[in-house]
Amino acid sequence: MIRSATSNGLTTDQADQNGLTLIEVVVVLALVGVLLLAAVPSMRAVMGVDLKSASRELAASLRYVYDEASVRNVVMRIAYDLDNRNWWVEAADSEVRIFSSRKDKEAFDEFMTAKQISDQEVKDKAELRKNNQPTLTELSSSLGGGEGDGALSGLLGGMLGGGSFAAKSGVGHHAVNQFSPIGEGDEAFARHQLPGTTKFWGVWTPQHDEVIRPMDEFEVEAMLREDPEQQEWRVVYTHIFPGGYMEDTVVFLSDEDGETITSLVVDPLIGRVRTIRDKVEIPDARDRDRRLD
Repeated sequence: MIRSATSNGLTTDQADQNGLTLIEVVVVLALVGVLLLAAVPSMRAVMGVDLKSASRELAASLRYVYDEASVRNVVMRIAYDLDNRNWWVEAADSEVRIFSSRKDKEAFDEFMTAKQISDQEVKDKAELRKNNQPTLTELSSSLGGGEGDGALSGLLGGMLGGGSFAAKSGVGHHAVNQFSPIGEGDEAFARHQLPGTTKFWGVWTPQHDEVIRPMDEFEVEAMLREDPEQQEWRVVYTHIFPGGYMEDTVVFLSDEDGETITSLVVDPLIGRVRTIRDKVEIPDARDRDRRLD
């Protein structure tokens, strides 16, 4: 068999073996595409694109909700789900009360617990009186000497309005801080997921003595072992009032490793949100009050 030689001295069979087939080219291009897709999130994280985007979006939403609370004349709040890296907006269904410090909140919680116990005792006593109260039929029978005394029964029925004696509880109903999500009608209020590997490093409001951090893996595992009705993810809120007041808040966003942190600092009196590319100190509300005085 005679093999022809190419200009560089290789036979045609050797030249074919050194080249790439169409299938091989397609495979190489596919692998390059996969590597690029895998590299894009890492590049975005290194360049801080996701962290900047998340900061801008959340700051804009805080300002938007501040304006909408006044327009709608309703108390709103932004909920930060620290563990699942998302947030959304809710509107109040009832009276709303927030506190200037954790100590004040704990004192109110103690009062509400005592009130609930007192209300339940009143209710229990009312039910006991109701169960021990004789009915109209029993009363007329005892007064009239027999079950068939229809005249006395009718007289008592007319005087008392019929039926039986019934004791009513004087327990009052006190509902506070009841909210519902409102994202169905406005995309700005819908649930938002933090982009890429961005996460909540923590959130602080005066309701808490310190920055509330997401649960670590051991805390999540312990929480998931509890009964389903007892399982709660960590959610922190910023309340916005229609009178032009936004609750003092600092939201800390970070990259996946928590090494690069951006702080969103709320000015409660004017609703301004400052974005600071660093981890800031928690505001001293007492110092702010002194400056205002």
